[in-house]
Order: sequence, then C-alpha cells, then structure tokens
Amino acid sequence: MSDVPNVNFFLEYVNNLRGLPEDDKYRDMFGEKRKFYSSTKENDYLKYVQTGSKEITDYVEYSGNSEKSHGVFNQNGLMSPEDMKILRKNLRVTESVIWHGVISFTEKFGNTYCDNYEKAFEMMKQEMPKFFRNCHFNPDNIEWFAGLHENTDNKHIHFSFFEKSPQRYKRDCERLCYSDGFLPEKVIARAKASIELNLMKISFNVNEKRKLLTEELKNIMQTGVYMNKINSLVIILPREGRMQYDSENLKKYRPHIDLIINQIISNNDELSKKFYAFNSILSTRDSEMVKAYSRMKRDCSDLLLRDKCINDLYRRLGNIVLYSVKQIRQDQMKCEFETKKRLQIKRIEKNKRKALINRCMQLNDLVNREIINAFEDYQALLERANNARLREEGYLD
Repeated sequence: MSDVPNVNFFLEYVNNLRGLPEDDKYRDMFGEKRKFYSSTKENDYLKYVQTGSKEITDYVEYSGNSEKSHGVFNQNGLMSPEDMKILRKNLRVTESVIWHGVISFTEKFGNTYCDNYEKAFEMMKQEMPKFFRNCHFNPDNIEWFAGLHENTDNKHIHFSFFEKSPQRYKRDCERLCYSDGFLPEKVIARAKASIELNLMKISFNVNEKRKLLTEELKNIMQTGVYMNKINSLVIILPREGRMQYDSENLKKYRPHIDLIINQIISNNDELSKKFYAFNSILSTRDSEMVKAYSRMKRDCSDLLLRDKCINDLYRRLGNIVLYSVKQIRQDQMKCEFETKKRLQIKRIEKNKRKALINRCMQLNDLVNREIINAFEDYQALLERANNARLREEGYLD
C-alpha cells in the first residue's frame, strides 16, 4: 500500500510592508511579492488564479504544462467581474497578512474526486471555515478566493485569504491587531486529512447517480422484458409464511428475485453502465478510505459502505418485487373468480395477462421511489459515518 498522501496542502504568506522605510531590507526583499499578491500590479495573483496564464509566474511555482483554470470562486460560487473588482480593491487596501497556497492531489485521486469546479467549490466551501476556526480565526472575518487548475499531470487548487479587520489582542499593542502569518503545522495536517475525506464524500454524488438510475428505469420496466420471470415468480413462490426478501421462508428464491433486479438493469446498456459506475464509486471510495485511515493507523471498517449499500439496495428492491407479486396474485384471482362464473376461459387468461402487465407497469414507480429513498438513506449514512470519525480524530468541533 502506497504511503504517498493523496492530498498535499502548501501555505505561505506575505506581510504588510506599509510604514517600513524605503531602504528597509524587508521592503527590498518582499516588496514586489506583496504587490503581486495584493493586486497592486497588473499581472497579479488573482489574474493567475482566474486564467492559469503561463506568463504570470513570478511568485508561483508553475507546473510545467499549459494550465486550464475553471475560474475564480469564493464561498458564494464563481466570481463575476464586478466581484473580482471589489476583491482587488480590498486586497490593495488591506493591512492584513495575505496568505496564499495550493492544495494538490495525486493524479488518480484528483481525476476521481476533484475533477470539476463543482467538487472543488463544495469542498472549499465546507473546508475553509473549518480550517480558519482551527487556526483561531473568525471565519466571518476572512475573505478568501480560490480556483481549480488542471494540466496533464494533476489537478490542484490555488487559494488566498486575508483578514478583513484586526481582531487580535497582543501584549505590546494597545489596540486590536492583525494576525501574524505563521499557522501551526498540525492544523495544516488536519486540513489535509479532512479535505481528503470530504472529497470522497462529495464524490458520492447521490443525487446525480439517483437521477441516472431512475430516469431510464421507466422505459425498461415498460418493455416487459422481465415479465416472464415475474410470472414465474408468481407461480413458484410459497403462498404462506413471511413474504420478505430477507426472510428464511424465501431464502431459496432470493437468486430468482436478484435475477429479476439484474435483468431490469442489464437489459439497457446505458442503465447498466450507470449502475456499475455507482458501484465503482462506492468500491473506490472504500478503497481510498482504507488507505487514508491506514496512514493514520486507524480502523475504518465501520465507514466502509459498498457492501452495505448494494446489499441494502437489493433487499429494498427485492421487497418491491415481492409486493408486486402479491398484488398480481390478488388481481389474477379476482379475474379468475369473476370470469369463471361466465365460463369464459379465454377471457380469464387475457385478464390475467392484463393484470400482470398493469402491475409490472406500476412496479416502475414503486422501484423508482424506493431507489430515491435508498440513496437518500445512503447519503445520510455516509455523512454520519464521516462526521463521527472526523469528530473522533478532532477534525470537527
């Protein structure tokens, strides 16, 4: 198992140089750098974050390939030109230290868990306030911005932040002061672990996968390709005892029920791809979770969700199939009773088939609703498990 961390978090800062003599060594050493990060020169850091321009690399370690930026964002989302105009004004007048950094990912991890703006934005919106609190900042007093960059090697997020107003008490200062630039290494280490787990959680995009699975189930259900197997189940299932997927009474019929569920999914190439993509996301997420916690020498078996979610999904869908079988039986018995009185045997069979088709069509909506409920439950389960572990490790208050 590789010990290379999936997430790296690099942070530096530039001090405010106002008030220093023109010949001061710090002004001479860091004056141009402060101008770059405080937007007091044309090609500034904000422009670099926005465009990924190769030319604007005086103080940024360039990756060596042509970078693509997904735009500048803050806690409210992508910033408009007017938003950036206000940000530049604030950067130019602030007397705060300006912190700047990059969050970088291994190629595989970045391509899996932080491959678009939406994931980067959600992660930063959640993680930056936690990071600020752990640094003993007031998150409401921090102005920050970031941008996701990518090249042929890896994806990474450039970011910067500063204090809006002085809020520190210092012994040698008669008034409130801005913070010093130094931030504890242990806070940065916590941020790395928290970011890694957060991205894995975000990539478990339940709403997206739920939509992919449910939209096409309607067409599959209505084709009747699995009706013969449903009809077979109507005939062979016992008529007494507990009719639940996990009941001992139905243990030997479970493979038949699973076959119906599998056929609903596999008879459509697109639906099959999306289902197995969902399965792959869970498997990859569990694998990355094991790696992350292994580096911390912690057990994460209680956080592994792939088997739990897939087994639970089959259980829930299996119960929907069994409910439909019960309804089909009732409908067919009713048809048989009513038509036998008139001795119309052909109509008996016709009405039985009609009852089967109607219930299979209704099964569509039942399965869709159950999948939605199931995925919402899995999302809540994942969030609870992650939050519990993060609190235990001290990453969450």
